Amino acid sequence: MKRTKAVTALTPSRDDWADALASLYDRSRVLVAAGPRASENWAHDVNAVLDRSVGDPRGWPAVDRIGGENTPRGPGDRFPFHPYEDDVLRGCLEPTDRATGRLLLLSLAAQFRNVGDLPGGSVHRHALFEKTETLLARFGDDATYWTCVEDYEGECTPDDFYVNEWYGLTDLTRDFGVIAVSDNEVGVFWFGADD
Repeated sequence: MKRTKAVTALTPSRDDWADALASLYDRSRVLVAAGPRASENWAHDVNAVLDRSVGDPRGWPAVDRIGGENTPRGPGDRFPFHPYEDDVLRGCLEPTDRATGRLLLLSLAAQFRNVGDLPGGSVHRHALFEKTETLLARFGDDATYWTCVEDYEGECTPDDFYVNEWYGLTDLTRDFGVIAVSDNEVGVFWFGADD
C-alpha cells in the first residue's frame, strides 16, 4: 500500500544522512537501513528490511556490518536476525520516545560501552549526538520509535548512558537497536556482535 505525505522542511538531505552515518558508524558493527512502508503492519515492513529484500526508497546509503566487519550480504539474507513472524517481531519491541531513541543511536556508535567512553571528549560526543537527530529527522515529527532495550543506566545524557538489559533479535552475544516508523518509511538501527 503506497502512502503519501508531505515531507517537512526539516528532512535531511542525502548528503546529511551519509555524513551522519559515516560520523556515527564508520567502523561499528551495525545495520542501519531504511525501507518503504508497503503494509498497514509496520513490522512486516521492518521484516523486509531485515531480510534485505527491499532497498532504501530514496536510494540513500545504508551500513550493513552487523555481526562482522566484512560480511557481504544480499537480498533474502537475514543473518543474523531470527526469522520472526510479523506479530512476534512486534511483540519483541517496546515503544520508546525520540529522546531515548537518540541516546540509543549514540549507544550503537559506542558498541555496547557507556556513551561516555566514546573517544574525543564531551564536545565530540555532543556533536555525534546531533548527528542522531539528523538520522531520526528523516522520519518526521510524527514517527514512532520501538526498541528491544528493557533497561538502561546513567544520567540519560550524551556523556552518561549505558544499555543494561535487552531482548535480542539474534543469536549474537550482544544486540540491540531502534526501529523508526513513519507513514512512508521504516528505519532499522541495530548493533550486533559476539565480542
